[in-house]
Amino acid sequence: SRELEPEWTAVQNLSNNPNIVSFDCETNPRLCRELDVASYPAIRLYHRNGHMNRYRGERKGNQIHAFLRRAQQPPMLKVDVASVSSFLDIDHVIFIAHIRLGDDSLRDRFNALANKYRNLYSFIMTGPLQDQSALHCINNIDEEEHTATNLGTVGALEDFIKQCSSPLIPELTRKNEVEYTRSGKSLLHYFFGSEEEKEEYRTEMRSLAKKYAEFLHFTLTDVHKYPEMLRVLGLKAGSKTGLSLQNPNTGDVFPYLRRRKMTAELVEQFLIDVISGKVEPLSTKPNGHDEL
Repeated sequence: SRELEPEWTAVQNLSNNPNIVSFDCETNPRLCRELDVASYPAIRLYHRNGHMNRYRGERKGNQIHAFLRRAQQPPMLKVDVASVSSFLDIDHVIFIAHIRLGDDSLRDRFNALANKYRNLYSFIMTGPLQDQSALHCINNIDEEEHTATNLGTVGALEDFIKQCSSPLIPELTRKNEVEYTRSGKSLLHYFFGSEEEKEEYRTEMRSLAKKYAEFLHFTLTDVHKYPEMLRVLGLKAGSKTGLSLQNPNTGDVFPYLRRRKMTAELVEQFLIDVISGKVEPLSTKPNGHDEL
């Protein structure tokens, strides 16, 4: 696809590996059938022993490059406690299991988890820091860390994976929008028109998103993929970008209507104005929700 082509070129440049190639299934249908590629674009890693890994992450050059790097290391790295600090920047998201002697159950479950998610994250097993076992994770993208010690409940490890790997400022899609609209929190929607705009906004708002994370999700929406959402959130149809605060619990929508470059200071002032009642929700205006 056109969107993937520049990202794939970035992967080739980062890896400098002649074995990173691409095929057009429209012009090479036979080859794609032989490789059992039913839908595309598809990204797969083929090993000499016949094993194959499917890439299911974001179609971004740096993410795909990280996937290739993980494939060259074992599913789980075993290191001593003193050496752990040397591995804290090897990946975007890293999970570290500090396992006490004799805790075979956690050791086996963590090993299974590492094999399941090896294509997405890096896993390290080491000795305990205290008397009990614990899991620690580092999200180098959002500069966050989490620790869990209550690991005996059903689904505890999977929940920890989700907590650590979920982006602080997620991009909304049809697949995940329900998860966020039903979270009980308000959503601050930012519409972007390019990858550069998206990443610039993420970087600018990261600290602010952490500050308000208890009751507010900062989210991103591709204006080209979901242009109809502009009007739903009180913004002008056809806009190239926009910002709007939504309370899914009440249906209230607070569009930001000023045309100014989005800065953390400006956005926080907008939130303060909404909280203090200086900005009225769209639903309180005549016919405000008729078109939603």
